[in-house]
Order: sequence, then C-alpha cells, then structure tokens
Amino acid sequence: MKDGWFFLKLFKPYSAWLLGGIVLSLITSLAAIVLLTLSGWFISASALAGLMVVDGQVLAFNFMLPAAQIRALAITRTLGRYGERLVTHEATFRVLAELRSWFFQHLIPLVPGRLALLRSGDLLSRMTADIDALDALYLRLVAPLTVAIIGGVAVTVFLAAYAPVISLTNGLFLLAAGVVVPWLFNRLGREGAERITVLMANYRIRQVDTLQGLADLMANQAYERFSAFLSRFSERLIHTQRQNNRLTAISSALTFLLAQLSVLVALVLAAVLFANGVLAGPEVALVVFCVLVAFELVTPLAMAMQMLAKTLTAAGRIRQVAEMTPTIQQPVQALSLPEEFALQVSGVSFRYSEQQDWVLKDLNLMIPQGYKIAIVGASGSGKTTLLHLLMRYYDPELGQVSLGGQSLISVGSDPLMSCFGVLSQRTQLFAASIKENLLLAKPTATDLELAAAIKATGLEKFISYLPEGLETWVGESGVKVSGGEARRIALARLYLKDAPILILDEPTEGLDAETERDVLQALSHFSVHKTVIMVTHREAGLGWVDEVYRMEGGVLSHSR
Repeated sequence: MKDGWFFLKLFKPYSAWLLGGIVLSLITSLAAIVLLTLSGWFISASALAGLMVVDGQVLAFNFMLPAAQIRALAITRTLGRYGERLVTHEATFRVLAELRSWFFQHLIPLVPGRLALLRSGDLLSRMTADIDALDALYLRLVAPLTVAIIGGVAVTVFLAAYAPVISLTNGLFLLAAGVVVPWLFNRLGREGAERITVLMANYRIRQVDTLQGLADLMANQAYERFSAFLSRFSERLIHTQRQNNRLTAISSALTFLLAQLSVLVALVLAAVLFANGVLAGPEVALVVFCVLVAFELVTPLAMAMQMLAKTLTAAGRIRQVAEMTPTIQQPVQALSLPEEFALQVSGVSFRYSEQQDWVLKDLNLMIPQGYKIAIVGASGSGKTTLLHLLMRYYDPELGQVSLGGQSLISVGSDPLMSCFGVLSQRTQLFAASIKENLLLAKPTATDLELAAAIKATGLEKFISYLPEGLETWVGESGVKVSGGEARRIALARLYLKDAPILILDEPTEGLDAETERDVLQALSHFSVHKTVIMVTHREAGLGWVDEVYRMEGGVLSHSR
C-alpha cells in the first residue's frame, strides 16, 4: 500500500477539488437515503392518517411539509449527482495530467542511459495505461470509502434513535458488507488483478513490436507466427479477466444477499417492536426503508478492493521507472560555460556496468577549439560511447572529460547541451510540418534564417516542389519524406542551432553516393569555424578533417 500512499501525496495540490467531490458524493448519498426513508414514512403515515377517525372527525395530517421535503431531497440528489460527477472527474483529470507531467520530469534525467533499458512498448504502457489506472485510488477507493464510513455512522446513529437493536444488527451487516467482503475479495482477486496489469503491459509491448516490425515480418513470412503468438497472449489475458469478472459478480451477489438479509432481520425486529408498542406503524416503514437503502453506501467497496492490487501494481511500475538513478548527477552549484570550447579526454575508462567488460580503456584525446577530427572503427568498438561521454550522457568510471579546462561534472546539462549540435545516423523527424521540425533547433528563427538554413543544406529544390512548402506534413517519424531529404532537414536543424561543437555520428549512413556528397559538402561549408567530431566507418568525408583516429577494442590510436 506504500505505493498508493506515495501517489496520494502527489494529489495534494488538488485537495480542494478532491474534497469537493467527496462532499458532493456524501450529500448525494445521504439525500438518497433520507429521500427513500422519508418517502416510506410519508406514504405509511398519510395512509394511516386517512384511516384514523377521532370522534367522527378525520385525523389532521400535514401533507405539505413532508411533500416539500421530498421534492427538495429529490432535487438535491439530482443536482448533487451531477455536481459530484463533474467535480470528481475534473479532479481526476487534473490529477492524471499532473502525474503525467511529474512522470515526464522524472524521465528526462534518464535519457538516454537508463531509458535504453526499457522497451518502447513497455514505457508507453507505463505512461498511459498505468497512470490511467491510478484514477481508481480516488474514484474507487478514497471517495467511496470516505462516504461509506461517514454515511454508515450517520445511518447507525439515526436508527439508534428509533430502535437500537435494529441499529446494531444493521451496523453488523454493514461491517460485513463494507469490510469483510471487500477484504475477502481483495485476497481472492489480488493475484489476478496483478497479473492483468502485467499481461496488459506485455501485450502492448508485443503489439508495438509487431507494428514496428510489420514490414520485416511480412518480408520474412513470419507475420503468421507472430500473429498466432499475439492471439495466444490475448487469450491468456481474456481468461484472467474472465476469472476476475466472476469474482466481481460473486462479490456483488454476496453484498446484495447481505443487504436483503439485513432488511429481513430489520423487518422481523420492527414487527416485534411494533407489537410491543415501541415503534409506530409509519416508523416501521421508516426504519425498514432506511436499512434497505443504506447498503448503497458499501456496494462499490468490494469491487474496488478486489481491483486494488491492479492499481497498486500499476503504481509500483510507475515508481520503478521514476525512481531509477540517472546515469549522471547534476552539480549542486553549476559553473557557467567556459569562454572557449577545447575538449580534453584524460585517462578515461568506461563500462556500462560492473558485470560488463570495459568499453573504453585509458583514452587520452585533446581537441582544440575549431579542430576537426574523425574516429573510424568497426561497429561496437566504442566510438558512439565516446561521443556520449563528450556530451555527458554518462560520466567516466575513471578519468575526466573537460571543456575549456573545466570538468563536465561541474557544468549543468542544459547549458552543456547548448554547446553541441548533433547529427546522428538515425534522423528523428516528428509528426509535424517541415517548418516545425526545423524550429526545434531555434524556435525564434526568422524567415531569413530559415531560408539561409534551407539554402545551405540543399533543401530549396525539394521544398519548391511541395504544394504546401514549409508547411508540408512529414508524417509519423518522417514517413512522407525520403531518407535523404530527412537527413537534409536534420542538417538544416544543425545549421539553425549554430552550436560551436558538431557531433556527427555516422552522418551519411544509409545515403546514396550523391546525397552523401551533398551532405558532406554542406557540413564542410558551415562548419569552417566549428569543432567537428565525426564518427564513421566509411572513407567518405575524411578528406576535410584535420586528423583521423582509429578505435579498436576501446583503445584510441592515430590513423593519420
């Protein structure tokens, strides 16, 4: 339950909304109880009044006041129900929005090191389904439980004023329906509820994997196998949900049975008390109707407690990611950026974990400001890892990386990233227009600056053919543009950012010879006064750098 308490504390900024929803829910429930109770008394009392004659005169009875009270209660219940739905759902949506913002804030420091440990489908499931599941903490647990406790006490005290013995027996039945039954079905449904959360997450992971790899699956005639596996997984999920639905039906039936038994006992006791002259006729109806409607207070609790394990499992999955230790720690008092941007790697050794081999071994490298180097080597030799250390995605286990003579550990991540422009082998375009993708690098860029970037990267001809020009939608992950044009758009972003250090990680990977030549030519033109660090396993582009290094087995050596 500690995960539940953790997130309940995060609800505090919206406590007024949450409390308002509970108050309205309580008013609505009490109005419904009083309405039925008063209606039972009114119908009985008015019927008896019409039958009673004293000295030849019909007994006087005030019909107007109870009738007005019943109308007021009916209106209160209707308005209260509407207000309760409005306020509780508004509170829930606000809380969920805050939780998503909180979750993203905790994800940012985990990029890229820790998040690389999670599959995209699993992360998506935690951000959507698991956070959505937390609405049950308030809507299905806190609010109904609070209303049940306060309402149950109020009903018990009210009944005690008329018939203590009925109040006692009804209180015992309410405890059984509101405590024993929920506890029992929480125990019975815990394993299934936890399994549903895990199965749903794994099912979404496999769905995302199948969609992302659909083209390869079709090409290798493996789609049918993956589809069959997904179907079997779906059947397991449905079977688990069906078992939990059976428990839900049984818990509802058991709660209903307790309610009817309580009414039966109350009816018998009320008849005895009426025979002994303790209760009048209308008071019998009042007591019985009050007992009947009181069980609406505890009816939602059994299902809520049954699915509590699902909510807590989702909460635990969210905390598991949010509380991951970042690969780097931000300095308590960050130093300002140095005035010059020479990079130095001194005695650096690095491995991703103590159980793995060293990826980099005693590296020493000096890159003066404005100097251009290339690092060549086979895949897996440690080239990209070195780039990650230079941008401080990780800190070296041994040695130091410094910028302008200042250790990167003493510089904040945001100022540091302003020094780097990155062009990687995988061009990431977002589902937006070409212009919006370009403005990621510089939101304040003018039309003249955009035009200069487009011209410098050879995008003019391509954009001129598009009916909507810069407003052309590139599609999900840039699916509507070719690989070469996507790389040019990324190159234009690099131009707009105008950072003093350019990191090029396989910048021409996957491009044809002509596009590769154009990209490298554009890079050489606008990087004249910039520091360039290019990682590649191709020979193209090595002619415009000052020095070439070779990386083999985590060891760096001069190549020329």
